[in-house]
Amino acid sequence: MNDVISYENLPIPQFQVDDANLELETRSDRLRECVRRAGGNAVVADKAKVGSTTLSTYLNGKEWKLGIIEKIADACGVSLQWLLFGTDQSGSAPPAHALVNDDIAHLDYYDVRASAGFGAMNSEAVPEKVSVSRAFLRNDLGLSPDSALMLQVDGDSMEPTLSAGNRIIVDTRRHPALNGIHVLVFGGMLLVKRLIVNLDGTVTVQSDNPVYAPQTAAISRFHWGKPDGNDSITIIGRVAYSIQAMS
Repeated sequence: MNDVISYENLPIPQFQVDDANLELETRSDRLRECVRRAGGNAVVADKAKVGSTTLSTYLNGKEWKLGIIEKIADACGVSLQWLLFGTDQSGSAPPAHALVNDDIAHLDYYDVRASAGFGAMNSEAVPEKVSVSRAFLRNDLGLSPDSALMLQVDGDSMEPTLSAGNRIIVDTRRHPALNGIHVLVFGGMLLVKRLIVNLDGTVTVQSDNPVYAPQTAAISRFHWGKPDGNDSITIIGRVAYSIQAMS
């Protein structure tokens, strides 16, 4: 089954819920919060065209240079006055949820790749953040940011449904039904496969590319949660959406 994308011991993400009533007492507090909401250090440093080390020192309380902090404020979508003094032009503090576009959610994106057709073992994966419309997640996919993550597909076993390079949004909520395309962990490999539940208590694990033969496994071997390293097949989530670049 190990022929799509791989990752050993993929960490199950622990999503944090935004606190719209968070008190932001100091300018460092305000900077940390708006950087977090804008997508994290790497995203803000790149957008502001400042060094990541410089941004880190500012977050840790180093004295700010006006020209640099102004770029950071613009990258975070907040006013320089609010970042420096905690008030906007009217003299009042904006609510925390107004720091950035409230329609933007930041999903964990695991850039996990595999050798074509077989997969490769990886010791760790650190997620980046990808900006996605909350309205799209909610209205089109029926998801919230705390129940979704993004991965990249490699290999050809799910052609033509999924192609190498596609980014997929994965619904990590636990569903009782196993039918459909899911992300699985088996034998240390992270896989994308179509699951079909059979009447005899087995599940067909199928590649959409007919070159790859389907396999079956007892339904009792499937479970949600963290991979346990045994003979079980761990379900990470159901594929809810695919994003494909057009050449």
